[in-house]
Amino acid sequence: MAIQYLAANRFGLGRRPDEAPAGDAKAWLSRQLADYDPAPAALTGLASRQAIATAYVDYRADRQAMRRAAAEAETEMADDAAKMDPEMRRLSRSAIRRHYVDAAAARLAAAVASPTPFPERLVHFWANHFAVSADKQTVIGFAGNYEFEAIRPHIMGKFSDLLLAAVRHPAMLLYLDQAQSFGPESAVATRIATRRGRPGPGLNENLAREILELHTLGVRTGYTQADVTAFAKALTGLTVAGLGRGAGQRLMPADATPGDTVFIARLHQPGAQTILGKRYEQDGAQQAEAVLRDIAVHPATARHIATKLARHFSGDTPPPALVDRLAADFERSGGDLASLYRTLIASPEAWQSEPAMFKSPWDWAVSMLRGLTIATTDQRQNVPAMFNQLGQPLWRPGSPAGYADQVATWAGSAALMQRVELASRVAGRIGDRVDARQLAPRLLADALTPAAAQAIARADSPGQGLAMLFASPAFLRR
Repeated sequence: MAIQYLAANRFGLGRRPDEAPAGDAKAWLSRQLADYDPAPAALTGLASRQAIATAYVDYRADRQAMRRAAAEAETEMADDAAKMDPEMRRLSRSAIRRHYVDAAAARLAAAVASPTPFPERLVHFWANHFAVSADKQTVIGFAGNYEFEAIRPHIMGKFSDLLLAAVRHPAMLLYLDQAQSFGPESAVATRIATRRGRPGPGLNENLAREILELHTLGVRTGYTQADVTAFAKALTGLTVAGLGRGAGQRLMPADATPGDTVFIARLHQPGAQTILGKRYEQDGAQQAEAVLRDIAVHPATARHIATKLARHFSGDTPPPALVDRLAADFERSGGDLASLYRTLIASPEAWQSEPAMFKSPWDWAVSMLRGLTIATTDQRQNVPAMFNQLGQPLWRPGSPAGYADQVATWAGSAALMQRVELASRVAGRIGDRVDARQLAPRLLADALTPAAAQAIARADSPGQGLAMLFASPAFLRR
């Protein structure tokens, strides 16, 4: 059994050539839980949430200014203004996209340099569990900040705290349209309906539904449409300063800065809500928090999280005994995540199979770059482009469900060819500065077969040897 390789790749992100063998693999992984740094050096200097929000505010202001110029000018001048508008919009969008590019480069740098690759993998696991997608324009700039501020600081604490941080971040509120959700009988909706003689702004159930279905209880676990609607009403009032629209923005507190998550009582649905058979009579923001904290420790949540974690670390069909053990730990500890990870490390099921899970493009690229000591992505702009080419655009899964954590998602022939091509380009750039014959046993450890070692040794060139190493079946799997 390839214990060293499993520790470095199934639990971690791939070995670095300067790392000593783990020795006691389980103890090595356990030590990382204590050594984890939620704010590594690679993330310093990134734009704040407020700076990102300001870029969006400036973009909207530019668009509005150009519209006014076009409307007020004579016909000929209006035509000129209309021609200028796309350029102004392009410049504003580039400022927003720069935040995405910078964050993507920082994420990769943190993963490649991390001395605690097991917790780093857990960051990526939870970011995908609480997925947002930068396919939506309002999320592009915030996607990295969401992972760095809402996910990273909370992966060693209680699941309830992680859930609350994810739900309340602007990226999640904007992605699932919570920032535009009004209580049907809220003070604002009632006033607008009275003035206009028709229903005011309505309720949006996206966030409530995805929390129940994806983030906590899981599908077919007993909640009803009535629970979704009641939960959506409890969540009303949460919005984002500077980035919502209409009445919500006009009611912002004077001290709110762009990017702040704000609760506005006049947008909140008044009254008690009954969810999963329990009546919640709290006022204001406390109502949604009480619901979130309850569902965070629900037995169905324990099993849903246990199943996803077990699948990630054991394979497409996780052993029932492993799921049961993780679920029991979750319930016993009240969702203590560090305790959950220690139970995972100690579970024999996570160590029993040979490397069978196919690395995602992210995992594969990170493990390749960790295996090299020569910089191969000097320009930050290259990072998003590289993962676009590999078929896993960063923070762009396309749906709240995130990227599927199954072999079939990444094992297609076209995807394999993209990896072979990238491995060949990287190897060609490095040339003879790295000897694949010496690197292979360091990276593959006890997963290196005599046949693979012989094939690498017989390569026509050093570059071809490296490409063969990074495209080998052992390196492609975890």
